[in-house]
Amino acid sequence: MSYAEAGAGAPFVLVHGWAANGAFFSDLSAQLATTHRVYALTLRGHAGSGNGASPLTIETLADDIVHFFEALDLKGAYALGWSMGAMALWAASPRIGARLSGLIVEDMSPRLINDESWEHGISSGYGAHDIANTVSEIEADWPSYVSRFAPRMFAASMRAACPELEAWAAGQMAQADAHAMASYWRSMASQDFRAALARITTPMLVIHGGDSQVYDDGATEFIARTAPNATRVVIKGAGHVPHLEAPDDFLNHIEAFVRETRRPELRSGGATP
Repeated sequence: MSYAEAGAGAPFVLVHGWAANGAFFSDLSAQLATTHRVYALTLRGHAGSGNGASPLTIETLADDIVHFFEALDLKGAYALGWSMGAMALWAASPRIGARLSGLIVEDMSPRLINDESWEHGISSGYGAHDIANTVSEIEADWPSYVSRFAPRMFAASMRAACPELEAWAAGQMAQADAHAMASYWRSMASQDFRAALARITTPMLVIHGGDSQVYDDGATEFIARTAPNATRVVIKGAGHVPHLEAPDDFLNHIEAFVRETRRPELRSGGATP
């Protein structure tokens, strides 16, 4: 795992989504760095970070995040998980919860797979029977898969107004390792955090893109209803990437959340991993 850092102040850790990398947070990092020490992670197997020897799973990502927090002795931190990044933070939360002032979830569901018990997974009605085909497509022709996946990340209005954003995102995602992405997809599809959310007591801000083509309203509504200290906001006109599609609204919601939840009694150390 690699990372970029900037700014000074209370730590703020940014964890990107599947197939993305820390560059997706460049603008948000610069804004947050005026008041925070910002760490934009690039998870193993993604562009700019090696695969390493461990299995490429949500559990391994959680281990990496825990090690990062412990090595830097981060305390009173905020952590933002976008999409898969939220799953990694949920998995890490039992071990880093005491180090957090707040957790921000950006457009994610506690479970990707839809079945008779859950209808708020991936919005296409994606089920367990679809996993093998997805993995096969990823491994057979990753650039082609990205070209089909990237448009779904953004609201239709954003794609029309700013087509270069979609093109940039697709170019970044195409640099990820295909076999790593297939492994992470299998792992994500096996996760179910519905019960675990009730045990995460860290203050949580859940941000949903009102025009998300990936997850419906019910996914983030469930998170906000189940996590004991969660609040939810919907950013109208944004898709699966609100921090890029509506950056001003996104930042305003984060800043308000920080003002409400800051824990001044916690301070970080200065170790480096």
